[in-house]
Amino acid sequence: MRFFSLVRGEFWALKRNRRLAVFILVMLGMAAVYALDAQDSATFLPVVLVVAIYSSVWQMTVTSLVEEKERRTLEALLVTPARPLEIIGAKAAVGVLLAALMSALILLVFRQPPQSPLVLLSGLALAIGFATASGALIGIVARDMKTSSLYRTPLLAVLVGGTIIPWHESGWAIAEVMRWLPARPVQELIWGGWTGAPVPLAQDAAVMLAYTVLLLAVGARILRQQATSR
Repeated sequence: MRFFSLVRGEFWALKRNRRLAVFILVMLGMAAVYALDAQDSATFLPVVLVVAIYSSVWQMTVTSLVEEKERRTLEALLVTPARPLEIIGAKAAVGVLLAALMSALILLVFRQPPQSPLVLLSGLALAIGFATASGALIGIVARDMKTSSLYRTPLLAVLVGGTIIPWHESGWAIAEVMRWLPARPVQELIWGGWTGAPVPLAQDAAVMLAYTVLLLAVGARILRQQATSR
């Protein structure tokens, strides 16, 4: 019940976010531009989806946590019976739903059914999970909106940059190193789900889940420390 009460509060606060409609239109416009090049759609699709997912989740999660800090209301949440993971989940709930909606709309814009839907859905779910964990950690460690932007911009550039590279076509050693970092597995799963090409689903899922669990654990630990220090 505590978790659902927190989520209701986040959806109530969503009414004040007037930039949401603009963000959705911009992302769909970008998807439409890339979808025009049908020959390279399999290359462009992971990029558009990754940008939409991270932007959606980070925008909602980071902004919500930092605004709580700036209003000095996060302290009140930390002294309630709510667990750190419940607070993180509630703060990320709107972003997760927005990312899922944006992903569905973008797939519709590209107008081609995925060849391996379960692989594609796995890639999307893992990307959303990692975005939730990383966005929560950014929001927890950032002091204000300015510092959160300093964290978000380079991280998004690195993640998108790692998604742009067609790792499935690379035979050099660094491609194998990237298989164990959080950029390649998502790109590989989305690309494989869209084209039907075989990808190491279990390995990619294990890598992304490991990073997600680690980041959530770190974020929850920091929140718990902040609660006990007050």
